[in-house]
Amino acid sequence: MKRTSILVLPVVLVVLVLTSCGTLFTEGGSDYRSGAAAYEKQEYVTALRYLSQALAVNPEFVEAEELFSEVFAEGTSYYKNLAVTHEGIEDRQSADRVYYAYARLQQLHDIARNSEQKDLRIEDFTEAVHNARLASGDLWFAYAQTLQEQRDRESLKQAVAAFETARNRNPEIPNIDSLIDETLADATVTLAVLSYGPGEEFSQRVLDDVTKTLAGDRFVEVIQRTDFSPGSESFAGPMDVAIMAAMKEGWDYVLEIHADQDFDEINKRTQIQLPSENPLFSGAKRTIGYQEQTSISYSLLSIKDGVTTVFQDQSKVVDGPYEYTVSFVRDEGVRELNLEGTGAMNLRFVSSSASDTATRAAINSIRQDYDRRQIPAEIQNPTDQTQWVAYFMDKYDDFETFAANESGRELFYGIAVVHHRPSDSYFIIGPSLDEARRRSDINSAIMNALSHTGRNLVSQEKKDGGQGYLNAGNLAANAIKDQL
Repeated sequence: MKRTSILVLPVVLVVLVLTSCGTLFTEGGSDYRSGAAAYEKQEYVTALRYLSQALAVNPEFVEAEELFSEVFAEGTSYYKNLAVTHEGIEDRQSADRVYYAYARLQQLHDIARNSEQKDLRIEDFTEAVHNARLASGDLWFAYAQTLQEQRDRESLKQAVAAFETARNRNPEIPNIDSLIDETLADATVTLAVLSYGPGEEFSQRVLDDVTKTLAGDRFVEVIQRTDFSPGSESFAGPMDVAIMAAMKEGWDYVLEIHADQDFDEINKRTQIQLPSENPLFSGAKRTIGYQEQTSISYSLLSIKDGVTTVFQDQSKVVDGPYEYTVSFVRDEGVRELNLEGTGAMNLRFVSSSASDTATRAAINSIRQDYDRRQIPAEIQNPTDQTQWVAYFMDKYDDFETFAANESGRELFYGIAVVHHRPSDSYFIIGPSLDEARRRSDINSAIMNALSHTGRNLVSQEKKDGGQGYLNAGNLAANAIKDQL
């Protein structure tokens, strides 16, 4: 027997596939295939609706007409059996199944009636639907009353839902609306929010976020008040004022939220060797930036039977560190030199004991970051640091973007020549001595301007305050919502 079942199943599936393929280009074929798929899942009303649509556009669709009759007959039998099985059982789940069965029967037969298909025994279940709906409503109402009498909050919340189901079944139940309102009020708790944090708008933002986060719970009402400041001559604090207001107004809870911020500026210099990929010259790495830490703590106090702490917790949000870095080789001093026949002049230098080739490669590596920088049209005098400061301050609104775009560069700072010790000769850092001195002045102006811009942007970030506190209300509301 098992072997026979295994062999039959593929045959049935093949027939269904072939039937579907046969309707691929038939008018109404898409609705027919959707109806057949719904029928396989015993979704009789949906199946009959699709088949009705197929026949509406193609009345000569034989397969759809045959399947229509089959779905109608099987669906009618299925829902009638479901109703008979659960009729007479006095519980709300069984009553709902009876109501569901008659409602589906009515839908099936309405579709059949409107389709005008022949040889179908169409019935009217209007009265059966009506009676089943009222019977279900009465049982849900009785269940809601039982829950309401228990008086604990969880039972009251369930009672509200049960009363609403009863009203959906029978809107004519006496005083049903007032019963729902009364039970909803008994099941609802009130929550006041007291917050401390940066900025005058912090309290309102926290209140808005708590209200929004808890908006999905209709059994929680957030009190729309932010000012719990004591009078100028009062010795009480804001928390005392909030608790006294809660006792006076009959509020259930007070949520206290603190947000504190620590802003740590970063300004350091470390000794390194440059260039980074082939260290040769002694240099320094300058780092400018900041890190901000926000501490958020919250406590939920119950005011029902005296003041008790129901829940408390804290979290820390670290923003950063954000750092701008620049690495540079400083000069070893000044020498009076006569190079390229330009005459004796004081030149800042740095020394190398490496080979000729290694020294040249290191010089070219360090030069490229700054020598490749294009001088924008806004800069009239590229050796003027103030013009570069204005340019960079106009270009960047925040330190994070500034640091991401400008960090990691390397340069010779104020150096025009490199003394090659093995040959006691000098490498000019540029195509000519004059150009080397000019490029050195430009690079120094750019580096100083970037450092100045970085410090200004850090100061602005400190003044504006970080963003870590912005989710304090949402964080606290999500933490305490299961306690309400």
